Amino acid sequence: MVLRITHTLLFSALLALSIPKVQAQEFLASVQVNAAKENIAQSDKQVFQTLQTEVQQFINNRRWTEVQVAPNERIRISLFFNIESTNERNEMKSSLQVQITRPVYGSMYTSTLLSFTDEDCYFTYREFDPLDYQENQNLNDLTSLIAFYLNIALGVEFDSYGENAGKPYFAKAQNIVNTMGTTIGWMQTDGKGMRNRFYLAESFNNPRFAPIHELYYSYHREGMDQFHEDPVAGRAAISESLKALEDFNRSVPNSMIQKVFFQTKWPEIVEIYKGANPAEQASILKLLSSLDPSNTQRYEKIRS
Repeated sequence: MVLRITHTLLFSALLALSIPKVQAQEFLASVQVNAAKENIAQSDKQVFQTLQTEVQQFINNRRWTEVQVAPNERIRISLFFNIESTNERNEMKSSLQVQITRPVYGSMYTSTLLSFTDEDCYFTYREFDPLDYQENQNLNDLTSLIAFYLNIALGVEFDSYGENAGKPYFAKAQNIVNTMGTTIGWMQTDGKGMRNRFYLAESFNNPRFAPIHELYYSYHREGMDQFHEDPVAGRAAISESLKALEDFNRSVPNSMIQKVFFQTKWPEIVEIYKGANPAEQASILKLLSSLDPSNTQRYEKIRS
C-alpha cells in the first residue's frame, strides 16, 4: 500500500469524489491459526489449516464498504487465532491477537495503529462450511467476530487520515456488539478487566473519548507523515498530539482505550524520541510518565 495513494483514497471517500480505478476489496489480511495445545487431537489439525485459509479468503475476497479501493491501497490487518480447546460439536475457544498497520508517507516504514488481544473468542466451525456475514444479524459467531474487528480496523485507519473519519465504522462495530447481546465473549464482564469487545466498541463510540480520535489523526497525519521529510517537525507534532491528551487523562484517568493506544505505540515512541535533544527527551519522559505510567521503565530507553 502506497501512502500517497491511500491518503488520496481515504479523502476521496470522505469527499465523495469519483476517481476511476481498478476496484478491489478493502483488506489484505494475514491469518494464522495455531492449535498446538496438547488437549487438541492431532487428527484435527487439518481442520485448523482449512479454517486459516477460509478466514483469510473470507476477509480478502469480500467487499466490506462502498469505498473504491485499488489493489495497492488495501488495509493490512493480521489475525492470530490461538485455539485453546475444541469438542465433538466443533465448538472452539480461542484467543485472538489483532494488529492493524498503516504506511508512513514517503517511507517504507509502517506504523501500528492498533494491537489488541481478545481472550474470549467462542465459535463453532465445521470444515468447509461456508462463511457468510450480514449486517444486523448473527449468521455465525466466527464471522460476526471477524466483522467486528474489520470495522474497528476501518475506523482507526480512517481516523488516522481524516478527523473523526472512522465514525461510521466504529458505529458498525457497536451495532455488532448490540446484535450479539449476552453471547459469551461480547459482554462487559468478559475478558481481562475492561479489555474486551464491549468496552473497545464503547470507547470508540463514546463522545467522552473524542480526544482519542483527535490523537489518531494528529499523531499520524500531522506527525508521522511529516517525519520522513522533517524529523524535527514530525516529532514536534507528535509531542503536541500527546500533550493534547493531558486534559482527557485528568478527566478520564486509566481509560482502557488510552492504555490500548500506548500499549500499541510505546515501542514506536521510544524510537521517535531517541533522536531528540536531551531537553526534549526530559520533557516527553515527564509527560509519558503521567499518560502511561505502566510503561515508564520502557520509556527510559529513550535516553539510550
